[in-house]
Amino acid sequence: MPHGKMVRCFVLALVAVFATVSWAQSPIGAVVQTWTHDPATNLVTLKIVNRSHKDITAFNIAIKETYADGHVSEHELLEELIGKILRAKELQGTPQGESFREQFGDGGFHPGEVRDELLPVAPGLTNVEAVIDVVTYTDSTADSANNDGLQRIVDERKATVASKTMARDIIRAALADPNDADPSTTASKKMRDQAKAWNARSHTTIDDLEPTALESMADEVTVSSRRHNKLNDKRDALKQFADREDVQISMLAVHTSVKKTGGPQ
Repeated sequence: MPHGKMVRCFVLALVAVFATVSWAQSPIGAVVQTWTHDPATNLVTLKIVNRSHKDITAFNIAIKETYADGHVSEHELLEELIGKILRAKELQGTPQGESFREQFGDGGFHPGEVRDELLPVAPGLTNVEAVIDVVTYTDSTADSANNDGLQRIVDERKATVASKTMARDIIRAALADPNDADPSTTASKKMRDQAKAWNARSHTTIDDLEPTALESMADEVTVSSRRHNKLNDKRDALKQFADREDVQISMLAVHTSVKKTGGPQ
C-alpha cells in the first residue's frame, strides 16, 4: 500500500475512535460525529447525529477553528428548527406543503437521524473542534452544558412570540376600524414604527420583541394586500394573516418554557 494511503487510513481510524469516545462521554442528545473541510469552497461539513430518543427542535454548537498562521477563532452556531416545524404543520395537506416536505421533511431532527451542518471558514484552516452543548426537544425539555446558550434559545423564542402577538393585535385593531379604507397599510406602517421604536431604545435582552420578525411580517402584509384589488378581499386576506398568527403563537408558546433534564447540573 502506498505510504500516503496508509497515513490517510490511520488518520481516519483515529477520527472514528475519537468520535466514538466523545459520543460515549457526552451527556447531550446530539453529537458531532466527524467533520470534513473543502479548502476550495472554504466550507466545513459537520456530520451531526441525534442519539436521543426524542425529536430535536434546536441545538447549539461551540466551535473552535485553528488556522495555519496560529490564529484561533471561537464562536457558537445555533440551529433553530421550530420555524420549519411550524411551517410544515401549517402547510400540511396543501400543494406547497408537498414541496416543503421534499426539501425539509417535517422540519424536525429525528432520533437516529444524521444531518450535515455547513460551516463557512476562512482560508488556511488546519483544525476544527465542534461540540454540541445545548439540545432542545419537542417535549419542551433540554440537555445543556451551556446555560447561557440555552437561555438565548428561550429568549429568541419569547421574542418571536411577542412579535407575532404584537403584529396580530395591530392587525385586529386596524380591521376593527370600519372607517379605515386601507387597514393593511395602517397595520404594516404601525408594525414598522414599533420595530423602529424598539431599535431606538437600549436593551439587555431581546425577549420582549424581535424587530426583524416584525418588519418581515409588515412586508408580508404589504405584499398580500397588493395581490387584491377589492377592499373586502384585502380585509379577508388580512384577517387570514391574523388567524394564522394566532395558530403559530399557540404552537410556539409551548416551546418558550424549557426544562433542563440532561447535561451537567
